[in-house]
Amino acid sequence: MKRSHPSASSILQQVRLLRAQPAQAELARILDDLDAWRAVETALAGQPRLIAWGPKIMRGDRPVPWVSVVMWRRASGYSGYKTLTLSGVWAVQDTPPRIVVGQRRLPYAAPFYEAEAYHKLMRKEFTIYYRDDGAPPSLPSRRWDAPYVPEQRLALRETIRSHMLEMCE
Repeated sequence: MKRSHPSASSILQQVRLLRAQPAQAELARILDDLDAWRAVETALAGQPRLIAWGPKIMRGDRPVPWVSVVMWRRASGYSGYKTLTLSGVWAVQDTPPRIVVGQRRLPYAAPFYEAEAYHKLMRKEFTIYYRDDGAPPSLPSRRWDAPYVPEQRLALRETIRSHMLEMCE
């Protein structure tokens, strides 16, 4: 029996992910220090549960390592599924690390829409229907972007919480 070998691109991707893990662990600690989960959870509490879900932790390594806490919501109405709004707090590797609060709009990418399955699966995961990795928003979509300064942690917490609440009104 012949064993298949992983492709060169698969091996490179695995190496890149392994190299990103220490940086992502540090970024996750920063989000924990800033209580990002609670900020997203607080913003989510004001949203109708049938059209808003989360929070969820996401991580990636392109273009640089990042970690985020996100929530996602769609517009109300039957065709509201066509665009999803991903909102959250991202910690992005830089010197010093950057904290980003923002949102992105994602187009529906599945071949068809079946409401019952959509609403069941969207509670836990949005990538099934919107094919997105949750990467930080581009500069124009960032509501707030600042370097992380540990000494200003408590002030940053409040700033993040207020921006999340304003963004989700």
